[in-house]
Amino acid sequence: MSFMPSSSSSNDSMEIMPEQNPDMEYPTLTPIGKASSGRKGLLSRGKHSIGKIINKAGQLSNFRQKPTHSIDGEILGQTESTRLEPKGSKESALHDKLPAMSEPSMLLSEMMRAALYTSLPVLVQGKNWILVYSTWRNGISLSTLYRRSMLCAGPSLLIVGDRRGAVFGGLVEAPLRPIIKRKYQGTKDCFVFTNVDGHPVICRPTGVNNYFTFCSPEYLAMGGGGHFALYLDGDL
Repeated sequence: MSFMPSSSSSNDSMEIMPEQNPDMEYPTLTPIGKASSGRKGLLSRGKHSIGKIINKAGQLSNFRQKPTHSIDGEILGQTESTRLEPKGSKESALHDKLPAMSEPSMLLSEMMRAALYTSLPVLVQGKNWILVYSTWRNGISLSTLYRRSMLCAGPSLLIVGDRRGAVFGGLVEAPLRPIIKRKYQGTKDCFVFTNVDGHPVICRPTGVNNYFTFCSPEYLAMGGGGHFALYLDGDL
């Protein structure tokens, strides 16, 4: 998803949202794309359970998971990984404050959307969420995803869903520019996320390096240090 001022009325958004085909895995930028069957990242391996994925996430050198903390609709300042669990009236109040979306998401629950909202940079909180790319509308093509990301510069949510029902992705900095040389892009505001038993988990950069987002003509990846946190091949 891309984020626009509340006065904007664009019909596009940055989420890949394909139709629910049981034989495919889907990413959404807010993107849904098919995870690669080759060099897959920890958060995009459909054959593994999400529990195993989260256990392995702690091995990443760029995105690290710490013991989770419960918060009530607030951002935990310096944590690198946070389990967000809005509760009771505070949960309802947070949902009431969520910005409008250009169209309903096929991947995000309200709980997940609330968790992602509180984790966004302050400058984009309160802005409407605009769908820029979805596989069902724009086709299953990484090059199209890159091209569509140029429509809205700034922080955008890449949202991926697999055939087992897992939802994961990351915050990227658009536009996403494919390059041949191994050069990363993005800022320390980038993060990756997934859901465990319905509870959102946010993994933030550790600060060890600047391996945020790598855009190749053949694949898109987040994280580094020997293991990608998320990997999507050219066919999504």
